[in-house]
Amino acid sequence: MMQAIRRKNPLAKLLLICLLSTFLLPLHITPVLAADTAVVDENFSAYPVGALTIGSGNNWTKEGTAPVIEVVNNPDTNQQYASISHDLTGSSYFGQRFTPQTGGMILQFDVNMPTSKGGTFWVMEGKVNATNAAVTRMVMDGGVIKMQNGPTLVSYDTTHWYRFTFVYNIPQKRYTLSIKDLNTGSTVNSSENFYSARERISSIGFFTNAGGGRYNLANMKVTALDLALASVQLKAGDYAPSFAFDPTNDNYSIDMPYSANVLTVTPTASYAEGVQLKVGDSSVESGSSVDVPINGASSPVSITVASKQYTDVARTYTINVKKLDKAPDVTHLAAEGHDGKVLIGWKAPVDPAYQEANIYNVKEDGTETLAATVPKGTYIASVGGLDNGKEYTFHVKGVYAYEGEELTESTPVTVTATPQLLPARQMEDLDRGLVAVEQEGHVFLSWRFLGTEPDHIGFNVYRDGVKISSAPVQSSTNYVDETGTADSSYYIRAVVNGTEQEPSETVRPWNTNYLSVALDKPADGVTSVGEAYTYRANDASVGDLDGDGKYEIVLKWDPSNSKDNSQAGITGNTYLDAYKMDGTRLWRIDMGPNIRSGAHYLHPMVYDLDGDGKAEVAARTADGTVDGMGNVIGDANADYRNSGGYVLDGPEFFTIFEGVTGKALETEDYDPPRGNIGDWGDTYGNRIDRFGAAIAYLDGVHPSLILQRGYYTRMVLAAYNWRDGELSKLWKFDSPNPGYGQGNHQLSVADIDADGKDEIVTGNTAVNDDGTLLWSTKLGHGDAMHLGDLNPSHLGLELWTVQEETGAPYSATMLDARTGEPLYGQPQVGADTGRGLSADVDPRYEGEESWAIDATKSAATENNLNGFMFNSEGTKISTQIPTSNFAIWWDGDLSRELLDHNWNTATGNGVPRIDKWDYENNSLIRLETFTGTYSNNGTKGNLSLQADLLGDWREEVVVRTEDSSALRIYTTTDVTDQKIRTLMHDPVYRLGVAWQNTGYNQPPHTSFYLGNGMEKPDAPNIYLVDNTAPTTTDNAPSGWMNHNVTVTLTAKDIISGVDATYYTLDGGDVQKGTTAQVTEEGVHTLVYWSEDRKGNAEVPRTVKIQIDKTAPELNVVLDKSELWPANRKLVDVTAVVKGTDLLSGIDSVVLTSITSNEKLAEGTNGDIQGAEFGTFDVAFKLRAEKSGNKDGRTYTIKYTAKDKAGNAAEKSVTVTVPHDQSSNRG
Repeated sequence: MMQAIRRKNPLAKLLLICLLSTFLLPLHITPVLAADTAVVDENFSAYPVGALTIGSGNNWTKEGTAPVIEVVNNPDTNQQYASISHDLTGSSYFGQRFTPQTGGMILQFDVNMPTSKGGTFWVMEGKVNATNAAVTRMVMDGGVIKMQNGPTLVSYDTTHWYRFTFVYNIPQKRYTLSIKDLNTGSTVNSSENFYSARERISSIGFFTNAGGGRYNLANMKVTALDLALASVQLKAGDYAPSFAFDPTNDNYSIDMPYSANVLTVTPTASYAEGVQLKVGDSSVESGSSVDVPINGASSPVSITVASKQYTDVARTYTINVKKLDKAPDVTHLAAEGHDGKVLIGWKAPVDPAYQEANIYNVKEDGTETLAATVPKGTYIASVGGLDNGKEYTFHVKGVYAYEGEELTESTPVTVTATPQLLPARQMEDLDRGLVAVEQEGHVFLSWRFLGTEPDHIGFNVYRDGVKISSAPVQSSTNYVDETGTADSSYYIRAVVNGTEQEPSETVRPWNTNYLSVALDKPADGVTSVGEAYTYRANDASVGDLDGDGKYEIVLKWDPSNSKDNSQAGITGNTYLDAYKMDGTRLWRIDMGPNIRSGAHYLHPMVYDLDGDGKAEVAARTADGTVDGMGNVIGDANADYRNSGGYVLDGPEFFTIFEGVTGKALETEDYDPPRGNIGDWGDTYGNRIDRFGAAIAYLDGVHPSLILQRGYYTRMVLAAYNWRDGELSKLWKFDSPNPGYGQGNHQLSVADIDADGKDEIVTGNTAVNDDGTLLWSTKLGHGDAMHLGDLNPSHLGLELWTVQEETGAPYSATMLDARTGEPLYGQPQVGADTGRGLSADVDPRYEGEESWAIDATKSAATENNLNGFMFNSEGTKISTQIPTSNFAIWWDGDLSRELLDHNWNTATGNGVPRIDKWDYENNSLIRLETFTGTYSNNGTKGNLSLQADLLGDWREEVVVRTEDSSALRIYTTTDVTDQKIRTLMHDPVYRLGVAWQNTGYNQPPHTSFYLGNGMEKPDAPNIYLVDNTAPTTTDNAPSGWMNHNVTVTLTAKDIISGVDATYYTLDGGDVQKGTTAQVTEEGVHTLVYWSEDRKGNAEVPRTVKIQIDKTAPELNVVLDKSELWPANRKLVDVTAVVKGTDLLSGIDSVVLTSITSNEKLAEGTNGDIQGAEFGTFDVAFKLRAEKSGNKDGRTYTIKYTAKDKAGNAAEKSVTVTVPHDQSSNRG
């Protein structure tokens, strides 16, 4: 027993003794049934006597000014209670939040009002000050206890304790109240309607009056009566309706085939022993069935779960049954016009008799021609052979097979579409992105398959200049070199139609699976109020800043005192740095004191906005921002921070910076401006400074810049172009329209209506390319969304989004991105659903799985594995979910992995990790832990960046080291047999990387379905920004020619194409052409080059052409002119041979032949000995022999000289054996 005492009350002990028999505090709360759950159970016995800090080791929370709470112990009873007081100014709410309740609930607590100044007690849905969502509003002040605007129930005694017992019948929006005076035993009972009609209850709160309000509180308990159904099975004959039952949702709609007349309902209670079940008016045992006749086109079927203990507390589930017509029409038709074809999609009919769909082309005269028949299981038709620019009309009819009847077609549903050839989009010209990683016993290589390359492309792999792939790699873009080492060097040559292309960049292996990019960390600082702070690397983005085909990194430096918008405080300056991958810092931008530091204030966009092949950086700026060249924007001395650290005054700008230098190119006033601060949802600076940014191709060809302010209430977007050095505004979208309050903590961008132009999705609103509203769901603000082709059986893109608004019908929703129509979702659970994700993690189901956390099980967003997982058709497949942070393509299969972090509350840091979902056991399998690194943005656990930065299509992880001295770029080394183009050339994915750092970071998704069972995607419709000059080759001969030479010049440019080829000959005039004629003798210099259609000029190349048409001169002299005596002996003969050539020079001089006018003896005793023909032989033997004729014998010796051009000259000389036999010879 306890006595509530006023401080310094000398009569307290005496009063306690006097009231022992009646002052019974609720130390023994009314028991509840075993399956009922205490969601709040607080008697303050777990805390030491003294001050209680709200939220520290307890579940209490506050809004506004925190009251003073003292835990008091009564030594006579050894029982504890809380003394709550509020002597300051300002509103003060104190209470607890709990799992939202939708059935029955019992609330009990004991209170003593020690003074006449107390406060108000609230029971609500939402926060502990969600007074606009209150079901109970009770005044406990001025000596009375009463309902708001109601009669006095109790005139309280400041020395008495009062026990309150509420029994809530939430479905009926009523409750009963009992107030018992524990000193006198008297009881007051009341029955009340909800103060405001709410579907659920999730908080209690005490408002303590300012300036002296007080009350004492003990034994607070909230008990949930288990009135839930565990499951409901429905069957209509052989047909089981699609029915994603969730115990927290009370209302459902199903379709039944026209032939079914009875619905068999089998309800199973969560707590069968404690409840009574009825289906309609029929009582039923849990797990048993009731047949319900279905009459008419629509029939509601009710299932009531009533408490056996509190018989008037019941929950009713309602199933609205719609009976379909025979052969019902196909629904949810959509059509898209593509190049020469139309795609038509529809929703799968639920009638089990459905067999196929017939697609008819409707002519102008109304006649139909069957264009396609699509069997059951496929719900997208492709009709080809159509003319672009012409509108076509189609009828879509379902085909049904009913027993004993011929096939029946449904009535036609009409859809129109116009085939169109969309223009190509500007995209970055990237290099091969080759990466090599040394592994144990081998080197792993990975490279890009570019978006402009043909499907049949192959790749040869070279190590140290030698080709090592036995054949071009065709099935993937990775390779394992079993004999490579750390000293090896590698390059790749693409092979197209059997022809090798130019070599890629050359790389050497990393010695680990990450590249370390050294950082230049800013110096520590001290704020104007004396608070010291340090810096840590934060969000990053990438772009080709210098046009070399390689990405550079733009990194945001976050001070350790950065703030969420809801938090007051002065922050250090934010910095932006640009780094090359080798760690070279290109520039630093100091954002200055008037850009507050935090996750929602600065979202730099890094993109080639003007199509010059070099990315710009666009960011919000202010007075005092210093660009990368040291130039100050605006007033260098201005400081508009108020005492709370908020910047609510002074000019706001945004600036286009040159990517390679950080130089400010253009600065404009930021639009949308602040205007009236209160228009954004509060007046202290939180919601007005919720910014967003994105890149969108609003014209379908060129990128534009999107700037956003606000999303909780007023939401404004503005679009700009940066072209040819000029900044121009395209439009502004403001939300006194249906976009009001429909923004998320991030943006997403895609062409969701298939017109070739991008729309901006803010969460539950889509803004068209022209700045008008496309659709708005009115589901409200959310914390996460995922836009892509999540369901390949559904035509177009889908959007998975989670909801913070508990008044929305869904807690998480799959939307048709084209229309904003909900396809399916998790019915509202009554709690802020703060995380959700979509990825293909279960190959048993087609398409991606989508899931969200169940915030009623745990309010934590990190490591919350309780939730709701759906397959792509909307069937709930699990309540155990993977992590809900990021998804990443990492290992070699087509499933996506999960990226999160190991959060350490004590240190306030997280270590990133990658897991794989074990879909058979609903558990995570650890693949990687990035030891030595930290995640960003607290419990949100973001990386600096996730993107396909290097190598093949799988994604890299960019994360800071623990001391922020470097970024690490991790890459996978798992081998894959999937050949997919670089994701950075997919328009949706590339824009997802650009906006990834906006607000609550989200992973990028693709425009095509990437997952198990995927079809090969079409090549993206892009053109590359051309910064690469053409490559020209020649067929000029390498040596001397002895004839006229025609040189053919062949130029290649795979991006924009060759515009012209030019050359000069021997320094003469510039000639345009691809052939050069050279006819003159001599050495000639041909200089040539080419230009492409983008004006890129090749560095001139030089080749020499050498022509020599003149034969050499040859002189031969023998040492003998005759041989005598003719004694038949061999005589030595020596020749002196000299050749000359003034141009190309002598290449060879050879002894060609020795002949005679007489028949010569041959063989070993021949007349010619020692002559080596075909060589430069100048010494041989000739026989002094003649046949006796009157002329004697004449030997003719012939030499041939050739120059280097191939010109030849011959020279013959003779030696004779005379006929003269006179005695005077010799």
